[in-house]
Amino acid sequence: MRIGVIGAGRLGTFHARKIKRLPNVALAGIADPVEARRLALAAECDCPAWEDYRPLLAVCDAVVVATPASTHAGIVEECLVKGRHVFVEKPLALSVTEGEPLVHLARQSGLVLQVGHIERFNPAFQAAVPHMHDPWLVETVRQGPFSFRSTDIGCVLDLMIHDLDLIRAMIAAPLSEVHATGIALLGPHEDTAQAELRFANGATALLKTSRIDKQPARWMRVWTRDAIIDIDFAARKTTVCHLGRKLLEGKLDITRLSGTELEELRQAFEPQYFDHRELTVSNQDPLEEELRDFAEAVRTGRPPLVTGESGLEAVALAEAVIQSLELHRMGEPLRPRAVREWRRAA
Repeated sequence: MRIGVIGAGRLGTFHARKIKRLPNVALAGIADPVEARRLALAAECDCPAWEDYRPLLAVCDAVVVATPASTHAGIVEECLVKGRHVFVEKPLALSVTEGEPLVHLARQSGLVLQVGHIERFNPAFQAAVPHMHDPWLVETVRQGPFSFRSTDIGCVLDLMIHDLDLIRAMIAAPLSEVHATGIALLGPHEDTAQAELRFANGATALLKTSRIDKQPARWMRVWTRDAIIDIDFAARKTTVCHLGRKLLEGKLDITRLSGTELEELRQAFEPQYFDHRELTVSNQDPLEEELRDFAEAVRTGRPPLVTGESGLEAVALAEAVIQSLELHRMGEPLRPRAVREWRRAA
């Protein structure tokens, strides 16, 4: 199988290196308009390189699209029209209006369209999946310093969409309400955002995202009917706290206990009521695994783990968050002229 890579930036470089390691797969070539970047990667990977991606389509069976998000829809559409299977980095598109035709085109053409929501392949998340029975509350934090990449989109489509995809994978119910707020400091797009999503089955998701935070963090807490699951995506560590039988049956009421009984409870509180257990997490490489999944989907015709439909659902949630954010935006950054005018008025 010949796979080409469109985009030789940071992600495209990672993809090209991983493709070289896949069995029964050949790296067909690189396409990128920046000469120095494409030639350097082509030399490293020992493959051809083109300025334009169209000649690349003639020598490959499938492509990885790792270009700026604002270009995804146009490039993916042309690749599908040419009959090429497509793996596109998240987000699938900037909006449902852009993304929906791509999903329909792939379906009608019998082509694989996979979206690069890499956290689905994070071994910490995969270890947690068997314990996620009927989640009713999900909390997420995804933040870090400004990367000087993905400047064509805000932090919702850049970062929060990872967690939106995971939430959609856990909660199949329709979205009923969304409340979001955020602020743009470095340009027209939001750099930090918080959102509360409520679903028709009663589940709630609370998300916090920032791309201007000094302290990196990527974690999720999932509350189910019988357990609390903590996932650290960066450390690849997962802990499950199973709730004790008395808690689940509502037989513990601390307001009815005497001081002596409370002290006795303190001594036997865990693991009688909260049984914490760290899960075994594999050391698999998420990027390599999602590319392996893509190659197998192309080879066998089975759907990939993250289909185009899944990517579209994540975009739909992100679009709802952005629309709510626009309604509740905190305002434009305070500018020196406005400050001086306010002081004169005061």
